[in-house]
Amino acid sequence: MKKTAPYYLLTLSILTLTAPTIAQQSNLDTLITSELSPVTVTAFRLETSDLTTPLSITNIGQRQLQSGTQQLSLDEVLQSVPGIFVQNGTNFAQDIRVSIRGFGARSAFGIRGVKILVDGFPESTPDGTAQVDAVDPGSLTGVSIIRSGTGGLHGNSSGGSINFNTMRFDDEEWGEVGATAGQYGFQKYQFRTGGGKKGKLLYSINSSFTKTNGYRDHSAMKNYLLNGGFLLPVDSTLTIRGVLTFVNSPLAQDPGALSQEQVDLDPTQARTSNLNFDTGESLWQLRTGLGFSKKIKLHHQLNGSIYHTDRSFLGKIPYDYIELERSLTGGTFSYGFKTKPGKLTWEMTAGIDLEAQSDDRKRYQNNSGEKGIQYADQTETFSTAGFFLVQKIGIGERFAVLPAFRYDRIAIDIDDHYLVDMRNDSFQQTYNAFNPTIGLSFLASQNLHFFLNGSRNFETPTILEITSTHTFGGEFYNYDLKPQRSKSLELGTKWLSANGKLRTEIALFRIWLKDEFVRYQGFEGESYYENVGKSSRKGLELSMSGQLEKHWMLNFNYTYSDFKFDKYGSVEGKQTPGIPKHQAGISLNYFKKSGFFFSVGNQYVSEIIVNYYSGYSNKAKPYIFGYSRAGWNVVKQKVTTEIFGGINNAFNQKYNANIRINGGTNFYEPAPPRNIYAGIKFKF
Repeated sequence: MKKTAPYYLLTLSILTLTAPTIAQQSNLDTLITSELSPVTVTAFRLETSDLTTPLSITNIGQRQLQSGTQQLSLDEVLQSVPGIFVQNGTNFAQDIRVSIRGFGARSAFGIRGVKILVDGFPESTPDGTAQVDAVDPGSLTGVSIIRSGTGGLHGNSSGGSINFNTMRFDDEEWGEVGATAGQYGFQKYQFRTGGGKKGKLLYSINSSFTKTNGYRDHSAMKNYLLNGGFLLPVDSTLTIRGVLTFVNSPLAQDPGALSQEQVDLDPTQARTSNLNFDTGESLWQLRTGLGFSKKIKLHHQLNGSIYHTDRSFLGKIPYDYIELERSLTGGTFSYGFKTKPGKLTWEMTAGIDLEAQSDDRKRYQNNSGEKGIQYADQTETFSTAGFFLVQKIGIGERFAVLPAFRYDRIAIDIDDHYLVDMRNDSFQQTYNAFNPTIGLSFLASQNLHFFLNGSRNFETPTILEITSTHTFGGEFYNYDLKPQRSKSLELGTKWLSANGKLRTEIALFRIWLKDEFVRYQGFEGESYYENVGKSSRKGLELSMSGQLEKHWMLNFNYTYSDFKFDKYGSVEGKQTPGIPKHQAGISLNYFKKSGFFFSVGNQYVSEIIVNYYSGYSNKAKPYIFGYSRAGWNVVKQKVTTEIFGGINNAFNQKYNANIRINGGTNFYEPAPPRNIYAGIKFKF
C-alpha cells in the first residue's frame, strides 16, 4: 500500500485543485463539453435522459474511442469505467473477459453474466454466453454501459449490460482509410464509409484486417471483419434499420497460464501442454438483424426486430478437439404508450423476447493438435421466452417511479447422438423466473439527480457449464448445477454543473447472492463449476469528468469492491477471488479538430486473489497500467489526415493480462511490457 500512496495523494490533489476551476469555466470547447451533456438512452426500455434514469450508466463517445487509440482489443475501451474489471485483452483464443460488479468474473473464456448488445441487437446467446470477436474496436461510434442489475429488463444473465454501437449514419457521404502497426507483429488495416441523404436511405460500412504475433509464444491472431447497416425512414411514422456482420478468424492461439515460478523465469513462454496440443481456435460467424419502429397516432408506438446468427467454431484444448456449428434465431416485439404531458404522466412498454439457440457439438481426442477418436456427439438447444412490462410514472417535474417486471421460461434440451458407449446422456431442464426491477428518481434541481433502484436477477448455467466433462466417456459433470440468483439495492447521485463543464456520479450498492457460480480448473485446463451457498457484495463507484480549459478534459474513476463468501465451507467470510478490491484511474486529454491532440492516463489495480483453496496463498500483485496517446490532425479542404501513436504499459509494470481463477497451479497469463504503436488515417 505504501507504494500506491503517492498515486492517491497526487490524484486527490489534482481533483481538489481543479474541481472549482472546472465548475467556473465559461470559454470552453463545445466539442468536449458535448461529451458531458445528458443523452437520450433506452436503458430502461424507455427513452429517457441518462441523467435522470435511476440506473448507473456510463456513455463513451466516438472521440474517446477513436482518437489515437490502438484498437486491438476492447479492453482499452472499458478499462477506465467504474465498476468494470476487464481482462484477457491479449489472448484472443480465450476472448476478452468482462465483469460488472463481479458478474462475469467466473468465466473461463468469453463473457458471462452480462448482457451484450451490438447496435441494439443481442450478441449474448440465450444461455448468457457472449464472444465479441465480431466487434471491431475501430468501428465503434459509442458504447453504453449499465452497471445496475437489469433482470426485470433483460432476463437471464443481466448483472449489467453493454451496448456497442458500430453504425455511423450521417446525412453527408464520408469515408476513412487507415493503417496501424506496432510491436509484436501488430498490424491493422481499415476502411470505413457511409452517408446518404436526410430523410432517405442512410448506410454505414466497416471492414478491417487485424493480426498480431503476440507477446508470448503461441499467441498469434488473425481477424477479418466486415459489418454494415442501413437506416431507412420510410415515412414520418415508420423507420426500418438493418445490420450485417461477417467475421472470419482463422487463427487465435492460446499460450495458456503459467505458475508464478514460470512467469519469473520467462514470461514469454507458453505452457508446455498448450504447445504439445496446439491449443487455440478458428471460427467464422455471420450475423444479420432487421428492426422497425412504427408510430401509431400520437402516443402509441410499435417496435420489433428479428435476428439470426450462424457460427462455425473449431477449438483445441489439452486432450480435447471440439467442432461446433451454431444457429441462433431471435426476435423482440413491443408496444409502447405514453400520456400527454401533465402533473401526472405515465409511459409503458410491454413486449416479448423470443430466442432459440441450437449447437451441434462434436468432441474428439486431441492428438498433438490433430483430430483423434471421437467420444461425444450431441445437439444442445437452449430456448427462452421472456415477457416484460416496463413503466414510468412521473409525479410532477421532479419525481418518477420506474417499475419493470419480467417473466422468463427457459428450456434446455441436450440430445446425445453418441451411443457407441452404450449410454444415453441426453438431458432436459426447464427454468421459470419472475424478476422485478424498480427505480426511484428524484430531481433535486435542474442538474442534481438522486436515484434508488432494487432488482432481482437470475443466471442459468450455460450449456458449456452444464456439459463439462471429466472423462473421455462424455459423462455430464454438472447435473445438479442450480441457477444463480441475486438481489441488489443501489443508491446514487448524478450531478452536472450549471455551465455543463463538470459531471460526477456516485453509486453505492449491495448485492445478496444465492447459489453463486464458482469456477475451478482441472490439472490440464478443463473448467468445472459449482454453487456457493450464500455470498454478498458491496461497493462504491465514483466517476468525474470535467473540462479544465479550452480543449482540455480531466477524467477520474474509483471503484471499491468488497465481495465475500457468506456461507461456503472453510472459506466462509473470506474474499471471493478474481476481482480487485480497489481500482482507480485518472486521465488528462487535449483535443482539437485540427492540430495536436493527446491523452495520458493510468489505471491502478490492487492485488487480486486467484484461488480460495490452499489458504488463499496465491495472489496477483497490484499494478498501475499507464498509457499515452498523441497525434496530429491536418485538415486540407475536405480531407483530414490523422497521424498518431501511443505507448501501452508506460511504466513498464510486470502484471497479468489474465488470471485463471482456481487454475490448479497455473494462474497467470503475463501481460506485455512497455510497447508502442503508430498509425495514419485519411478521413474524407
